[in-house]
Amino acid sequence: MKNISILGSTGSIGTSALDVVVAHPDRIRIVALAAGRNLDLIQAQCEQFKPKLVSVSSSEDAALLKKYLSYKPEIMSGPDGLLACAVCSEADTVLAAVVGSAGVASTEAALRSGKRVCQANKESLVVGGELMRAALVHGGGELLPVDSEHAALHQLLADRSPDTIREIRITASGGPFRNWPMKRIIAATREEALNHPTWKMGPKITIDSATLMNKGLEVIEAAVLFGLNASQVRVTIHPQSQVHAMVGFTDGTYQLQVCANDMKLPIQYALLYPERMAGPVPFYDWDTSRMWTFEPPDLERFPCLALAYTALESGGTAPAILNAANEEAVASFLNDSIGLWDIQACIRHTLETEAPVPATDIEAVMEADRCAREIAKKWIGEHAF
Repeated sequence: MKNISILGSTGSIGTSALDVVVAHPDRIRIVALAAGRNLDLIQAQCEQFKPKLVSVSSSEDAALLKKYLSYKPEIMSGPDGLLACAVCSEADTVLAAVVGSAGVASTEAALRSGKRVCQANKESLVVGGELMRAALVHGGGELLPVDSEHAALHQLLADRSPDTIREIRITASGGPFRNWPMKRIIAATREEALNHPTWKMGPKITIDSATLMNKGLEVIEAAVLFGLNASQVRVTIHPQSQVHAMVGFTDGTYQLQVCANDMKLPIQYALLYPERMAGPVPFYDWDTSRMWTFEPPDLERFPCLALAYTALESGGTAPAILNAANEEAVASFLNDSIGLWDIQACIRHTLETEAPVPATDIEAVMEADRCAREIAKKWIGEHAF
């Protein structure tokens, strides 16, 4: 029986993970849930799964939850509550699904405590990749990716000698603007950017998919997870989102991983690894006619991807700077303060303004994050509508 703590239980990954739990009640038990401000949903989750430890965003929310729950778990709030769920003594597995840099400290804490960490918070590896690897070594636990592309790579690279790997390729749907001319992308509205053709996701990650920054963050994540350099991690546009990753070997051959485009599959893979069993997703149907297409990304129309490669090659705190600027710019775009094309301009300005330093500890990483946000906010203030 796996005893699981979910950090970010009311988000899209968290709710999908709970669907996996429902499909395997004899294999998985929920012992802790950490959520944000969606009190109605976390209350319903608590009543269904009965976790012993629960965390919400504020003490006021904690008081309300305590009042309305039919049973009496330990209820905490804020960063302390999130950390408590990350290191919960009864949990052997932690699903880290808090969006953005807010999940960095809790992910590191879970790794340091020796848990199996199922990593859905890509920013933790982007912002503090070296620190996460050190925490993994210190704790002696496991780090398994939940992103569909990285879970695919984990399967393809298992037990492979690094000397045999020429390159890896992660696929991207291309987002809603894949075939749009640059002039139209520059003028894209919030509603158009949120209209993703393949995936149903939260607003921030949907905008990242529209700009291909999501794929840029995944490039950095893949380099950290699998010990590769920037030249070995490539991106291929694949609108059908059926092939999730490819590995090219030194003999010229490739292997591909294929499955339905449903996040429950990589979530179940990480939670139950190395076991494989039927879950809440239908099997792939090879008897249905279909066509797959592949094309290279256009870095002129999608400069955020190029900026991510720049940050990866710069190293140190550069990825943290990239991520912080992107978070601030995307939030401002969603608030209708800046345009879509301003996102890449803000990130570029921040990367050019703040010099990266070695990512020696979490304090250095978070200081880089803080400075980058100040620079980005200043740029946004000067360019807001």
